[in-house]
Amino acid sequence: MKKKWLGALAMAGALALSACAGGGASTDTAGGSDGEVVADAEGPKSLLIWVDAVREPACLAYTESVAGEVDVTCEVVGQEEILSKIQLANQTGQGWPDVTFDQPNNVAIYQDAANGFSLNLSNYVDQAIIDGYNTSNDWCLIDGSYYCLKNDLAQTVLWYDTVIFDELGLTVPTTMDEFAATALELEGTGYSAGAIGDQGFYAGYLWPSGCPMVNVLDPATVQINADSPNCSRVWELVQPLVDAGVLDTRSAFDAGFIADVAQQQKVAMHIGPSWWGEFVIRPPDSWAIPEGRMTAAPMPSWAGESTNWSGEWGGGIWVASAYSDFPETAAEAVVFLATDPDMRADKVTFPGYQPAFEKWRERLGADSYYAADPTEAMVEQASKIRQDNKPVRYDMQGQFGALNGGINGGSSIEESVRAYIDALTNLAPAAGYTVTE
Repeated sequence: MKKKWLGALAMAGALALSACAGGGASTDTAGGSDGEVVADAEGPKSLLIWVDAVREPACLAYTESVAGEVDVTCEVVGQEEILSKIQLANQTGQGWPDVTFDQPNNVAIYQDAANGFSLNLSNYVDQAIIDGYNTSNDWCLIDGSYYCLKNDLAQTVLWYDTVIFDELGLTVPTTMDEFAATALELEGTGYSAGAIGDQGFYAGYLWPSGCPMVNVLDPATVQINADSPNCSRVWELVQPLVDAGVLDTRSAFDAGFIADVAQQQKVAMHIGPSWWGEFVIRPPDSWAIPEGRMTAAPMPSWAGESTNWSGEWGGGIWVASAYSDFPETAAEAVVFLATDPDMRADKVTFPGYQPAFEKWRERLGADSYYAADPTEAMVEQASKIRQDNKPVRYDMQGQFGALNGGINGGSSIEESVRAYIDALTNLAPAAGYTVTE
């Protein structure tokens, strides 16, 4: 799988990005959201780009690259605000950004005719750029067209502490049954197999297992089925680990978990996304795990599965506005922000665009902080993100409170999962979906 994922690098790495120009937003123009290609308006070009704080440096790098050609405004907007702000702009007929960084699921909402925000990038982005993703951008593919470009992948891997594993004589698990058995070996030692009271449980357990939660079968049909064995096997495996005290029901970001467990170097292993090492495990104000202990292994596989699937926690997207006066320039900005290898080389998240990956890997793969190169596992899992979760036209992430709140509050894992799936089942029809089991 590693060779397959990297196979396009040699070809795509030589591709030059299009020269960037710029744009602005209008109340009465649309840049081809229905398949029509619309040229940039005449006159000086300007772009308003919404980013979160992490992506602001990328926006500033783009601004510098088009200095004198495009007037770029980089505005920091929290990811939790973007959808509501765009919905407000739709109501008032003004105020849209030309480009925005956003949460992955929102692309389905923006693509829907009732919203109409996202530009059909298939009309503007060279096919060679799409090919450079080698299926990693399939999340953005809706009804045969691309409505976003992936900024990064957030594929789950198994992070583990080599010092603890050596101390206890543990073997890195390759199946979820082995994961459970290894976790139970931690009982009474004071060590933990991780925390599950946040989105990581969805991304690291339910999604890789194939629990049908947002399995879009066609534009009008979504499969949601809490009674699937791919759901029940999750709670049947996890509940005994919670009962044994080796899986924590707090969030991995909970202050108590961080102080009592993570910062005490008591996390033996933890299923988490590829960005976990740089954003969670390493920072002094987070888990603060010392150098030379942690690395990543491939995801353990569920029983009966021929592939050790990953889920994703994150994997942000860049979206261009169909309401921009400068759709060509907005699309060019999206390409730069999502794919430029030089700009992305020192960023901390795993690039979705493969030619950008090699420069990125040079830094992380050789970093002495890690006990062994964690990018090996990340590469293997990059092509194994389970594909039966797709973006939907409703806020499925907004329902995580039903899942996480139950786990945090002492409900059983089964009760918590069923509450979350019930919430999704109730939302889907209002967004135009027929729910099937």
